[in-house]
Amino acid sequence: MPITYEILHGGHYIHAVASAPVTGEEFVEYEIAHAIDNRIKAPLAELFEVKQGACDNITMDDMSEVIRRRKKVEKPPKFHRCAVVVSPHDTHAWNLARFYGGIVMLHAEESVIVFATPDIARIWLGVGARQR
Repeated sequence: MPITYEILHGGHYIHAVASAPVTGEEFVEYEIAHAIDNRIKAPLAELFEVKQGACDNITMDDMSEVIRRRKKVEKPPKFHRCAVVVSPHDTHAWNLARFYGGIVMLHAEESVIVFATPDIARIWLGVGARQR
C-alpha cells in the first residue's frame, strides 16, 4: 500500500506516510479507513508525510471525492488537527494540500496546515519529537 499509517498516543495521534505513487482511489480509501477506524479517538492529531511525487496522480476531483464519501460515513467526525508535510519542491502536492485544507474546513471539525518539514509539523500538532 503506498499510504501506511500507525496509531499512537492511545489513539490520539496518526502518523501516515505516502511513500510511493498514490492513485486517487487509494487516497480516498485511506481517508475513509482512518475516518472509521475504531482505534482512533478525539481529539486527534494527524501527521501526513507525502514523499516527493507520491501525489502526482491525485487530482482536485479526488480531494472533493473524499469530502463526498466522508459525508456518507455513519460515524460523526472527530475534532482533528492535520499537518500535511510535502517537499518544498513538489508544487502539485502543495496545491493539493492547500485545496484539501480549504474544503475540509468547510465540511468538518478539522484544521489542516501544510508544512515543509515534519519537525515543525510535530510542534504544531503537539506530539513532540520524531516518533520513529
